[in-house]
Amino acid sequence: MRIGILGGTFDPVHYGHLRPAAEVLQQLQLDQLWLMPNNIPPHKQQASASAAQRLKMLQLAMRPFPQFSINAVELERATLSYSVTTLQHLRQKHPNDMFYFIMGTDSLVSLTSWQRWHELFNLCHLVVCYRDGWQLQTDNPLYSEWLQRHISPAQHLAQLHLGLGHDSGDIIMVDVAPQPYSSTALRKAVATEDWQLCREAVPTEVLDYILAQQLYRN
Repeated sequence: MRIGILGGTFDPVHYGHLRPAAEVLQQLQLDQLWLMPNNIPPHKQQASASAAQRLKMLQLAMRPFPQFSINAVELERATLSYSVTTLQHLRQKHPNDMFYFIMGTDSLVSLTSWQRWHELFNLCHLVVCYRDGWQLQTDNPLYSEWLQRHISPAQHLAQLHLGLGHDSGDIIMVDVAPQPYSSTALRKAVATEDWQLCREAVPTEVLDYILAQQLYRN
């Protein structure tokens, strides 16, 4: 199978996660999309909601997306969530599957600061969600790799169809519709009772759960 992976703290999950993931699933014709909540991400502070609460919000959010599922492998480890370690584990557990690790342009720009970042190219394809016109700056340490590896979804699928593709190593640039939401802004919106923003950005069942659990209120 060809499986997309979207990791994050999902604190809370919102349409800025879900809609780009659905676009990637469609444009790359993937079989499944795994939402993978972090335990302790190395580049962020501890989550506001508990692991169990974040997991429940994901379960509620993915109901309209039949090809979405949750992989909780990082939550089950009481250690920092390093992508390279997780992907090594997944490749060992699912040796016949092809993985597509989804990120935004902000993550691509800082990729060389990730632990053992270069090994990612041997474990998965990187899928970068961007807006038309974006380019990686020539002074970025990743620029030479990006020049060599970046490819469009159509080119990637054509290579697979012809039997010329690889099971890892591409940087696939997927143009997605902008989603002006962030978890930080949504936590603030709940705290300040900006319900219009909350209703626009979060599935109804997730917002109901946030209110029932009294999350993000202080």
